[in-house]
Amino acid sequence: TERTSAEVKNISAQADASALKTTADAENQRKIDAARAIAESLKINAKAEAEAEAEAILMKAKAEAEAIALKARAEAERAAMLSRTELGQQEALLNIYSDMVVKSNQGVEKVVYLDPSVSRESPFALSGLHNLNQDLHSLTQIGIAANETQVENRADRQSKFEKINVHNKQKV
Repeated sequence: TERTSAEVKNISAQADASALKTTADAENQRKIDAARAIAESLKINAKAEAEAEAEAILMKAKAEAEAIALKARAEAERAAMLSRTELGQQEALLNIYSDMVVKSNQGVEKVVYLDPSVSRESPFALSGLHNLNQDLHSLTQIGIAANETQVENRADRQSKFEKINVHNKQKV
């Protein structure tokens, strides 16, 4: 009977341990499933946020590109309309001249004023607006001013060369 009683207690203890193990396993599995569900939910939320942010950036970039294109078309239309008028052509020349002056003065720390009435031929003298067209042509070597200068320079060289030849012949 003692043996039987011990066996019954042993079986009862095994049953209790098995029930406890089953309860613990079920609780652990429930916690694992809940953690997986939370992780999956966080993953889905993070992915949705990233996609929404990427879409917002893309929409902003498209809007900026459209704004730039619209502004460029408006500027082109304005420039075309202005170029048809004498005032627009003069403004375009003045803008070119202004940009040239701004770029040439970048990094300048000191400015020395030269009176244009005294030093017209100085390379440091400021050019007047009445010389703008001639200046631009001379700088680009295109147009009437450049051709006149080339013809004058060629004639001057030819004249100097002839004078030297005459002088050399007289010495001989």
